[in-house]
Amino acid sequence: MIIGVFGTILFPVGNSIVGLRVNKTFGEILSMDLNEMVIFAAVVENESFTASAKILGLSKSAVSKQVSRLEDRLGIRLLNRTTRRLSLTEAGAIFFEKCQTVISVAEQAEQAVSRLSNVPRGLLKINAPMSFGIKRMAPLLAAFREQYPEVKIDLVLNDQVIDLVEEGFDVGIRIGRLMDSRLMAKKISSCKMALVASPSLFKEKAIPIVPAELSGINFLHYSYVSRASGLKLVGESGTVNIPVKGDFTANNGDFILSAVQEGMGFACMPTFICGDLIRERKLVKILPEWEIDNDHAIYVVYPINRNLPPKARVFIDFLGSFFTDIPEWDQ
Repeated sequence: MIIGVFGTILFPVGNSIVGLRVNKTFGEILSMDLNEMVIFAAVVENESFTASAKILGLSKSAVSKQVSRLEDRLGIRLLNRTTRRLSLTEAGAIFFEKCQTVISVAEQAEQAVSRLSNVPRGLLKINAPMSFGIKRMAPLLAAFREQYPEVKIDLVLNDQVIDLVEEGFDVGIRIGRLMDSRLMAKKISSCKMALVASPSLFKEKAIPIVPAELSGINFLHYSYVSRASGLKLVGESGTVNIPVKGDFTANNGDFILSAVQEGMGFACMPTFICGDLIRERKLVKILPEWEIDNDHAIYVVYPINRNLPPKARVFIDFLGSFFTDIPEWDQ
């Protein structure tokens, strides 16, 4: 055990206690150079400064100085030196045993990290938008885990764009335009948009057949996308910009989808959210011959890092193979 900041390291030896006087702070003790321990252990194992220096690729004087510096640091002699042989003092024998333990633990730590650098394993932290994560990522992650069982997943869903680097994420899913220059990005799929409403919304009025008729319908607004300039639609007759207004805003796509189903108004939504309900005829696609003008796509993003861990690298590649440019929700 260690007594005091300036005190004595006590080692039990049989029925007695041997103390090494250490006039160092805890910080200085913990920052002890591991090289000193390695060199000291080599000298003891080879019973020679000369032989140890040859094995370590150092000069005999450098090895001798390191051991002397170690003894000065600890405040006690570790080796008995004669012209014929070296032998351990009682304190030296104790310290040698501890050095072997420390060196062994250090080697194990290096081996563990080395294995992580070659084999996909460990905790993979993923950030993704809420609606996309809920609707589309469960099958993806199930297939990924089946292929890479040693990778554990920590998925955080959040519609706000967070700082991947600051928050410690390995990868993120981003939908829309990319802004953060500190991130690498790989497109994994297109992201089409659709104007949708509930059939109940049109029981008393006709479904719009021209863009101008949208202005009379309540627009359900997703708060993380600005529609201040209205909706830009592209059709055979060209491009039109339609102003929209409404009395409902929410920061979650699934909630807006529920509001649309309740007949509260129409919305401009990604098809990965509403595509299934359009196919099931539970939602009406308004102005199907018009396209929403947008340059949005679905990307996987990750910090710029030359040493991308295997768990992240294989996940990025897996995403690229799992999704296609025409995803299943648009087929």
